[in-house]
Amino acid sequence: MMTRRIIYAVVLAGAALFFVLYPFWFSWYFLVLTMMIVPLDLLISLPGMLSRRVVLSVPKILEMGEPGTLVIVTMKDKPFPAKCIKAWLKVSGEGFSTRKRYIVGAERDSRYEIAIDTTRTGITKFESKRIWTVSLIGLFCLPTDVNCRSSVLVLPPPQKPPNTVTLPRGVILRPKPGGGFSEDYDMRPYREGDPIRSVHWKVSAKFDSLIIREPLIPPAHSRLLHAAQWKGAKERDLILGHLRWISAYLLKWELPFFVKLGDDGPVAEVTKNEDLLNYLFLVLSGMTDALPHAAVPVRFAWVFRINA
Repeated sequence: MMTRRIIYAVVLAGAALFFVLYPFWFSWYFLVLTMMIVPLDLLISLPGMLSRRVVLSVPKILEMGEPGTLVIVTMKDKPFPAKCIKAWLKVSGEGFSTRKRYIVGAERDSRYEIAIDTTRTGITKFESKRIWTVSLIGLFCLPTDVNCRSSVLVLPPPQKPPNTVTLPRGVILRPKPGGGFSEDYDMRPYREGDPIRSVHWKVSAKFDSLIIREPLIPPAHSRLLHAAQWKGAKERDLILGHLRWISAYLLKWELPFFVKLGDDGPVAEVTKNEDLLNYLFLVLSGMTDALPHAAVPVRFAWVFRINA
């Protein structure tokens, strides 16, 4: 933009000098036309400059070492022209903070991409507080507050913890209270008080004694993975790696569970891998109020503690 201003100043000075040396009608028109470029540029570009904004788009979760890209997209509310948008992007995380300057086109859906550093784990925050929209010819620059924010969580790979002997090896079924229908069931001899409708007559006729079909269901889960609070990035990666491995193990056996980070962290229910990833993202980003409500048991029948 400074280059365009210098060029315009040189042209304006040349037009003025030309008019002084040759005070004819065409030199006067040339000087007036050169001077009119400034208000004309402002008149044409101002509505478009006021309607421009940017949106930051970034993946929510990335694996360590996985390529990822921050995409900055231009949005506009009015079809008036503008040249480009200039801004500073603040990139911050645990123990680092940098600023990057970017220029993106002012047309709708113009994109600017920045590679995300996934060599370090944890939350990386991207923030652009103000943009400067450049006029069509490039003589003016209008600042606008935007306050765009976005975050990405880079996770360490799953890592098997050393103490996995106590992990459950499958689903343990129990009799369904009150009987009824269930896809899983067990056969046992009739006991006094059993309902007659539960008698399996074909099997009873075969064994010449009353046999009951007893419906079985999995018990209401009350398992908790309690991760200790880490003291540094190295401990964090180790704890999160163990947490991800145990979570994948339990979900493979179709065993939902509850998870908690630290002594004062919120508790959330995990029934699929996306639940755990969403929990880690919200907790590490400090957005615990956005966590879905979970009916947490008063007591847990099984607790697995994860330490560094």
